[in-house]
Amino acid sequence: MGADHRLFGPQWAAGLEFEAPRFPIPDRRDTMADYAARLRDALELSGPCVLGGVSFGGMVACELARLCQARCVLLIASCRSGAAVPSYYRFVELASRIVPDFLIRRRCKASARLIAKLESLTQEQFELVGAMSRDAPVPFLRRVGRMILNWQGPASLPCPVYHIHGDKDLIIPIRRVSPDEVVHGGGHVINLTHAEQVNRFIRRHLGPQ
Repeated sequence: MGADHRLFGPQWAAGLEFEAPRFPIPDRRDTMADYAARLRDALELSGPCVLGGVSFGGMVACELARLCQARCVLLIASCRSGAAVPSYYRFVELASRIVPDFLIRRRCKASARLIAKLESLTQEQFELVGAMSRDAPVPFLRRVGRMILNWQGPASLPCPVYHIHGDKDLIIPIRRVSPDEVVHGGGHVINLTHAEQVNRFIRRHLGPQ
């Protein structure tokens, strides 16, 4: 949830054309729906579009789909409600409310190293994940974590949802979701580690419909 536009380097390098807007820091009382509404206004989404995202970005895309003319939603290592996130993250979120910023920063660095080991990242990919973790504002991490865990998710959407997920994802375990396509051996950053398969998935649904 601390990633930014740099996460999509393999997709842009493959010639895919899309926008990756910067996520603003949520207000203290924002729900996922509130946050999506503010993002819609900032993006000025006035016509048909394809929405999508990785992890937290996919969750926001689901809420945005209720507010604009979405042709479809593309979920990459994401989910349709906070119920897909393991319950032990609730303890992490509660702890994040009281621990000082430097401990959260330290945990972000440890998480980047763990992801690098579990998902067999290259040195370049590890440095990218580490840089994004360092650059994510702590208030953003705290508030997004709360939003995710309180997110009910839309009961239905006015457009199709297409979902690709790694079967080794430890953040959003595959047993908690029902993806249309499975990336065998893929973890939570499949658009980096399995870029070709993810790019094919995006390309199938990004074009005219």
